[in-house]
Amino acid sequence: MSELDEELIKKRELLEQFERERFSQETIEKEKEQSIFDGEINVNMVPVNFAERLFLDGKVAIWMPVDFEELTLEEIAVSYPLGNKPDKVYSNSYLDLAVGYHYTQHEVPEEYMGDFLKIARLALERTGPKVRILSENVKKTEKHTISSIEMISHTITESIYNLMYFTSLDNRVLLGFINFNCKNRERYRPIVQEMLTSFRFTDEEPIKEDNNENKK
Repeated sequence: MSELDEELIKKRELLEQFERERFSQETIEKEKEQSIFDGEINVNMVPVNFAERLFLDGKVAIWMPVDFEELTLEEIAVSYPLGNKPDKVYSNSYLDLAVGYHYTQHEVPEEYMGDFLKIARLALERTGPKVRILSENVKKTEKHTISSIEMISHTITESIYNLMYFTSLDNRVLLGFINFNCKNRERYRPIVQEMLTSFRFTDEEPIKEDNNENKK
């Protein structure tokens, strides 16, 4: 075996060791102690900067990675080939994570948004065993109601974790979502829970919550 071959083998072994370390339980547990509200976290040993971003004429906001870019209509069509396509989707090249929304034409006044969760759950349950609902939540602020459903959807090739949230914006239903491949659930779930916590209407101040609850 030549010196070049030995060097290549050493480099490959170091790379494999690094990859194992990135996704090890020890690394994940340490990273789960971090918060996106600190501005920077590590995701499988990759630094990721977070900040608040405004949407829909500055009426709503949510925290996300600062280098998330808007997908083109063609990219959205490829990524979401079935059903109603989102209006906007944001992601980057190195995280298995996407965030987006669909601002529907369904008129639902603010006072009825607490009941909208039941309608959404029934619609999801009718899709059959391909969808498994993990949790539901309704959060009420002084002016708004934000409902959310945490679920896993199954395709032929993979399982997708999806955190969907619903609220009324100018009496129309805003459907937001954050999703990723379930294989990354242990590391990514605390991140998307904090992202959901960060969602707010800009006519209200951000709500201070115990972010440790999202890291469990």
